[in-house]
Amino acid sequence: MSDRAPIGPEHSNAMQQVFEAVARYFGVLAEPTRLRILHVICQEEKCVNDIIKATGMAQANVSRHLGLMYQAGMLSRRREGTQVFYRVADHMFVELCRSVMVQVVSRMDELTRARISETDFHPMGLAGPVGQD
Repeated sequence: MSDRAPIGPEHSNAMQQVFEAVARYFGVLAEPTRLRILHVICQEEKCVNDIIKATGMAQANVSRHLGLMYQAGMLSRRREGTQVFYRVADHMFVELCRSVMVQVVSRMDELTRARISETDFHPMGLAGPVGQD
């Protein structure tokens, strides 16, 4: 016999709230553009212009995604004159993305991993190229 108390409706409601919060959390990360932006600023804060240069995306697109990421609590920002600087507010996002990226790359075929290594791609600030042990 189990020592656990029966699960009541208040537990179900609480778990539903947790599931919805987790879904929102992953929803923010479900957009490749946002992952790209997160990769650019995972090590240090950057101004919007530097993020645009690093991603090669249009200013309007970058600004829209930065706004969504800021509203989700993923990023914090500060203004300095006319410049707006963004940084990662919750490093759990970076750690989660880093972990998933390493797993995805490790499951890719050798040719794809070799092409990634040629670019010296470091997922979310890892010290060395992906796919090399």
